[in-house]
Amino acid sequence: MSDLTGNGTGAGAAGGTGLGIGAGAGDDGRPVALIASRVRFEEKLLLEAFRRRGAAVAVIDDRTLSYRIGDPAPPWRVVCNRSLAGTRRLEVSRMCEAFGVPVVNSSSTVAVCDSKIHSTLVLHAAGLPVPDTAVALTPAAGEEALRRIGLPAVVKPVNGSWGRGLCKVNDVDAAEGVLALKESLPSPQQQLVYAQEFVRTPQRDIRVVVAGDRAVTAVHRTGDHWIGNVARGARTSRCPLTPELEDLALRAAKAVGGGLLGVDLLESDDGRLLVNEVNSGVEFRGAAVGDEATALAIAEAFADHVLDHADHGVHTGRTDHAACANRTAHAAHTAHAPDRVPSEAPGAGPVPSQESDHP
Repeated sequence: MSDLTGNGTGAGAAGGTGLGIGAGAGDDGRPVALIASRVRFEEKLLLEAFRRRGAAVAVIDDRTLSYRIGDPAPPWRVVCNRSLAGTRRLEVSRMCEAFGVPVVNSSSTVAVCDSKIHSTLVLHAAGLPVPDTAVALTPAAGEEALRRIGLPAVVKPVNGSWGRGLCKVNDVDAAEGVLALKESLPSPQQQLVYAQEFVRTPQRDIRVVVAGDRAVTAVHRTGDHWIGNVARGARTSRCPLTPELEDLALRAAKAVGGGLLGVDLLESDDGRLLVNEVNSGVEFRGAAVGDEATALAIAEAFADHVLDHADHGVHTGRTDHAACANRTAHAAHTAHAPDRVPSEAPGAGPVPSQESDHP
């Protein structure tokens, strides 16, 4: 275990135990801290994007972190929070904010996104179209929640990812079984009932990747199962980023607090376009659809947003395009783009969209 001031492995390592300073120099000499559970495809591209902008990078494994309340702030210019587990992701952002270190995403954004109840309430309050949803605070009240939604319905865990734990309830017998199972679960949070209408779609959903005030790209996720997660075998293909999609994605991102996000939309067979959820731990390998240029563009947009956040000190949800242009121009004189994308090729194999509390 390491504290926040120790020295560790290099920035390209997969499991650093402290600060590993990469090549280049940040605007004020302090590194960008990339806090991650593993250095995956996305983190490797982010490292290259930061270096092309002349920024030093410290790679920290979140599983090694410890800190003492009241200690001096760590020597980080800004933190890019790439923790896989939702619990650690939230605590990393809280820790950074307590030290006064800018962090993307903020703890408030992470907290909203990682609770389906909270995020649906926030999205609805912002006037965004969401699936018809009902919540019950106990399994005993879940029957009434399902009655108000109507069957078929989908019962989801309040926290979770990769499409795990979702139950399609087609009839009263199935409802009784699901609610009885929830009654037996040990955690009060697990016993909460979050039920949504079953939205009939063309066997696909839409993921829009957002960086600050920019919708970077969109993909269709198509599969043979009604759960459209890549982790469940769904295939990704390019989706035109129409003005309607861009508007919905950016409004949804703003509603949850902004940052680096994956906005998931459902196309209903009656013509509705609904915001299903917003992910704060967004991966983008699947969104690249096997295209190296798209993967690089996403990483560039993410790096620009993180560095813009450092420049402003607080998250505004807006990108200073002039500052981004200056950084890019500076990077062109101080660093060279890699000859190839580090390690794996984009889109090689199914990659989950977000990891749960138990990576």
